Amino acid sequence: MIADALLTAINRPNLSADDVVKILDRASRYWMNGARTIAQDAEIAIRLLDRGEDFEAVLPGSREVIDSLAREAGLFPYMSDDLSLGYALAREVHRVPNFVPASYFHAEQRSVFSKLLAGDNVVLSAPTSFGKTLLVDALIAAKQPKLAIIVVPTIALLEERRRTLIQRFPEYKVVTQSFQPLEGDKVILVGTQERILERADLPDPDLFVIDEFYKLDLTKDKVRARSLHLLLAKYIDVAKQVYLLGPSIEANPVDAEGRANFSFIKTHYSPVAADVIQVQPPGADPDTLANILGDEREASSLVYCRSPKSARTVSRQLIERGVRQSTDLLGRLAGWLRENYHPDWYLADALERGIGIHHGRVPRAIAHLMVQLFNAGHIKVLLCTSSLIEGVNTAAENVLIYDKYISTSKLDRFTFDNIKGRAGRMFRHFVGKVYLFNPAPEQVYETLDIPLLTGPDKLSDREILQLPEARLSPTNQARRKRLLDQLSVPEPILAEFARFGIEDIEKIYLELIELLESNDRSLCWTGIGRYPQVLRSMEAVWGRIDFEKHGVHSARQFALFATRLAANDTLKEFLASVANGDDVDESLDLAFNFLKGAEYSFVDPLRLLEKLIHAALDDETVCDYSKFLAGLTSWGLPGHLKALEELGVPTPIIQKLIGHIDHDDIDNAIKQIRGFIGSGRHLTETDCEVLGFTLAQDTAPPSLTAQH
Repeated sequence: MIADALLTAINRPNLSADDVVKILDRASRYWMNGARTIAQDAEIAIRLLDRGEDFEAVLPGSREVIDSLAREAGLFPYMSDDLSLGYALAREVHRVPNFVPASYFHAEQRSVFSKLLAGDNVVLSAPTSFGKTLLVDALIAAKQPKLAIIVVPTIALLEERRRTLIQRFPEYKVVTQSFQPLEGDKVILVGTQERILERADLPDPDLFVIDEFYKLDLTKDKVRARSLHLLLAKYIDVAKQVYLLGPSIEANPVDAEGRANFSFIKTHYSPVAADVIQVQPPGADPDTLANILGDEREASSLVYCRSPKSARTVSRQLIERGVRQSTDLLGRLAGWLRENYHPDWYLADALERGIGIHHGRVPRAIAHLMVQLFNAGHIKVLLCTSSLIEGVNTAAENVLIYDKYISTSKLDRFTFDNIKGRAGRMFRHFVGKVYLFNPAPEQVYETLDIPLLTGPDKLSDREILQLPEARLSPTNQARRKRLLDQLSVPEPILAEFARFGIEDIEKIYLELIELLESNDRSLCWTGIGRYPQVLRSMEAVWGRIDFEKHGVHSARQFALFATRLAANDTLKEFLASVANGDDVDESLDLAFNFLKGAEYSFVDPLRLLEKLIHAALDDETVCDYSKFLAGLTSWGLPGHLKALEELGVPTPIIQKLIGHIDHDDIDNAIKQIRGFIGSGRHLTETDCEVLGFTLAQDTAPPSLTAQH
């Protein structure tokens, strides 16, 4: 532990020259006694750097001492260009290769990069602010792989990575959509596990990366963990190099005998520091929250809430308590949201008062707008759930952990450390603040259940059926044959859909055969689908296989939402048709959650059903759900225009421009939309204002953007 007295002394205001001398002497002695880690060395140096101007003002020359300590702690990114020859040489060793403008590793990054550069497969556990993502980009810059696959946990992070990679690697084709071809000699494919699993055209990658690899743990969020585990199974033995990165993993998940070619690296080193403040009395209290935000009104504050409903409730409570930083800009944007989405959307009410909201049910372009407004300082408070915490780049000085749950489960240490690590940001805030409204979770780091990291034969039955036979060991090939001999479902269907459960698919298939043999053809329909048809098909899989429901309570509710989406021309009309009753807030959140599920979660169960019907009747013409599913996935937008939403173009603007932009080439469509901004054609002034934020490139230089 760092001596509390030293930290208190560094933070003390109104220091004299004598005080500064004593602090620097104590810090230097602490350095020399050897009873510390490099992470603790770094924290002392960071806190001294934070006070550097104050120290220099009362004791000229003190900054030189602080810089010396920062160098000893390996904080080379913070060192200025005005260096002695020795310091300049030391910093040069830590230069990130092939980066323009120049960027520098800190000491622990350089150590990990050396292993990656040597070709090692690395599993890295490091704090949120370590700069794990910078290592990915540095490796691409140094090795120039022909194909790099980067798996990210959320669409929000996917879009942020896309923007950074396009800036940094203009020689690469950066692909994020499943319909985009892998054109060119050099390709970086970025996507969630679901999107990457959709592609059948992928060669073996030179570099395979999973961000937030703890999500491979099969004991948590099993639906997504199974998909991610399958993706790792596809590439762990054929990719030239594998890099798994994540936070707060204490126990080594890698078995040295089963995976001797993998290195596990654990570090607590961070280039930013945080003051942890326990709120008293503990507990989520809106009055206390409003008071803290009032005291911190000049600072940027992320407020972590357990769920979208919690974020909505907190926004209403803060408004009631007079938390307000209104501006003309925010008033215009709030009015635009009401006009284009719903007149009673609570997000507009919050934004009008300077409170942003970011969670998984907020449309992606609007969520990006919130982050851009926050990073630019137009809003100082951003209420968020874990959807923002998992890697989205924010410039938060303060993090307030308001809830002690994530959805209905207690906040685990992984998520807690991820949230806590959002306080402070390199080159913006050396020292952040973390306000805890409840005690921190116990520092217990359970062992992750990631079978593939313990050996190549540790595959589930589902994975054995979904992987190409040629990639299986003889033992697993024999297991695969035994499984197929026991099942009636055709092998190609199992190879595509086994993640839904082999026994469950088999049971549905046998029941389908019985139903169809009785001449019941209620599941056999084509076109956009009428309500009874959609209901009957979804009932055939609802509750039978495991897929994410996105808050939709029944097959009946799904059919209602799906047919109303098809029946309305605009998003605003759809929202008006389903968001009504006594609780408009709740029904709007459900509508947006349904739209999120429509993109993927609701599609594959119905695709599975369609293929089982084709197999049972040995006839692919008896039913065709493709038109219905295409409309569902695209929210009724033609061509590939739906992809523009996650690139920063809100759906109401897409719908306004349908007759004026390219439907199939999204890069060209973005260029066309940029050309309309400020031209007076097709868009209102506020439309242009919105796009000015959502289509803006990151304002920080690429070398700094990826550090956090």
